[in-house]
Amino acid sequence: MNEIAVFTGNITIYWSAVIICLGCAAGLCLTLALYPMDHRHNTAVWVFFPIAVALSVFLSRTIHWYSHMEQYDSLAAAVTDYSSGGYCIQGIILGTLIAALLVHALRLAPTAGELLDAAAPGGALALALIRLSSLFNTNCRGRIVINNAAFQHLPWAVSWTDAAGNVEFRLATFFLEFLALLLITVILCAFFFRHRSETLWEGYRNEGNVARLFVVLVGIVEIIADSTRYDSALMHFFLLKKLNPYACFISIAQVFSAVLILIVFIRYMRISVKVNGWSWYHILAILVFVGSLVGIGFFGEYRVQRTANYVLCYTWQGSSLLVLAADVISIYATCVARGDYEDE
Repeated sequence: MNEIAVFTGNITIYWSAVIICLGCAAGLCLTLALYPMDHRHNTAVWVFFPIAVALSVFLSRTIHWYSHMEQYDSLAAAVTDYSSGGYCIQGIILGTLIAALLVHALRLAPTAGELLDAAAPGGALALALIRLSSLFNTNCRGRIVINNAAFQHLPWAVSWTDAAGNVEFRLATFFLEFLALLLITVILCAFFFRHRSETLWEGYRNEGNVARLFVVLVGIVEIIADSTRYDSALMHFFLLKKLNPYACFISIAQVFSAVLILIVFIRYMRISVKVNGWSWYHILAILVFVGSLVGIGFFGEYRVQRTANYVLCYTWQGSSLLVLAADVISIYATCVARGDYEDE
């Protein structure tokens, strides 16, 4: 498929760039529709959006350069020349968070959490279309070869030509993630409309919860999707080179997602324990969280790299990820005020 949409003179516009721009525009429009629903002015969104885009582009390319230096002449080339290379959506998430904090610091938004709540569904939609842009390049393909002819088409597989000119069908990781992110967009919209103003127990603001759900859902999708990719962004160290043999197989996306999910879990656990006191379900939630991580890391990631039993390993990993998400959401539910306090 031709990657170039427009070529005239010295100007080349790629289809992937067109899809990415459409994704950003769609995310902006959805955010503009949601943010004023609590009688807030969209000025904050208009200031937030260009800052978020600028930081996201810089950080997503910088993280990709860090992991794939061989693809670039320099860091400067990575953040200025977009005709080649890739990106890491972890930089997009980080850039969006920083932009929200800056807009709040400028006193254009009451809190960064409220702004991020409105931006979360739009962010998921933008990420979905950004992933779809890989249809027009070779990024975000799976290392799994699909030999069954019944599945050698989208959404399961996409054709791939190797160095010898042989055509094979690889798992269409980008398209499966695109579909998952569209589903997450719908879930976040429903959560925003029904639960964004849900009253938490006294002393805790009811803002940022939609954004935290975004972190959890996008995180679990990234963990399993990145595990299947042939071009995962892996960790390595410049000064601590002795650590490289132990960390060079670790995916930045997976570590980043796991850390963010852990932060969300700890926050809700602290609130729940403070207002409800220690109980058996807190201990159970911690055990389930740890058990899920074991299922994700050992039975999923560790075993899949050594056995290549993709069906079994990814069934384990996917099930563990769903349990992990359900565990975090269940603890959040214990933080929501009920009964007389809610009526007040």
